[in-house]
Amino acid sequence: MAQEYFDFTNDLIFRWVMEHEENCLAILRAILPKLKITAVKRRENEHPVNYLAFDDERGVRFDAIIEDDQERFYDVEMQVANQPGLGKRVRYYQAQIDQETLKKGEDYDDLRESYVIFFCAFDPCGQDRRLYQFHYYEDTDRQLRLPNNSHVILINALGTQGQITPELAAVLDVMNRRRDNANPLAVRLVKEIDDYNRDKKRRRALMNLKMRLKDERRLGLSEGRAEGRDEMALGLIHALQAQGMPQKQIVEALALAQKISLAEAQHYYDQLTQAANGGEH
Repeated sequence: MAQEYFDFTNDLIFRWVMEHEENCLAILRAILPKLKITAVKRRENEHPVNYLAFDDERGVRFDAIIEDDQERFYDVEMQVANQPGLGKRVRYYQAQIDQETLKKGEDYDDLRESYVIFFCAFDPCGQDRRLYQFHYYEDTDRQLRLPNNSHVILINALGTQGQITPELAAVLDVMNRRRDNANPLAVRLVKEIDDYNRDKKRRRALMNLKMRLKDERRLGLSEGRAEGRDEMALGLIHALQAQGMPQKQIVEALALAQKISLAEAQHYYDQLTQAANGGEH
């Protein structure tokens, strides 16, 4: 029986791909060619973004926070499920970016230009466009725009309308598992994703995460059953330890499974393992 293939829309695959700054740069250039971005750096956020009450999940961390050479910030997310409240989620992510990136002692005048970018495996607006971009406009005069330096971009992997760069079209082909696009970016992404699927340790992490999420749904942990949550998390840790997985990758898998930041996952890991060892340091 053929092994399950985990593609670009998988949370863990997407995060691994976006950990590489060259991928971040290429993808941002594909989306926003007019900005002429020359360099980026990947920023690891220390705090989770909590979903609002309209969502049944407890929380999620940013997929990728990126800063470019002009001190502009980008939050790039992968959205597979067409859940209600996408606009409110975008609004909340934008607020969290501002909070995360505003340096200590600065005020709102120092807010950097920012972009919230969602790759959607569905049409978020129902108009078959491949890219939707939103800003603040005056209701009766569409030529009057409020210059708050914030941008929202929703990318529709199923769309057929509207002009986009060949590179962004290549990324969308990768999302849709089309392997015949000869664009160098598509070729590189497909090879990288294939490598992740073949790597034994990464594949174990992918399978364990899949089973972990399945167990969470079955046990109703998303509704706040803390005791069961701890038991399942500790079970995941022990299973990955038994497979010889390094602590760093275990913490990463825990962060994905619990939908928390890496910093929180490390703290949670330390708490669980210390308690399991009888409180020994």
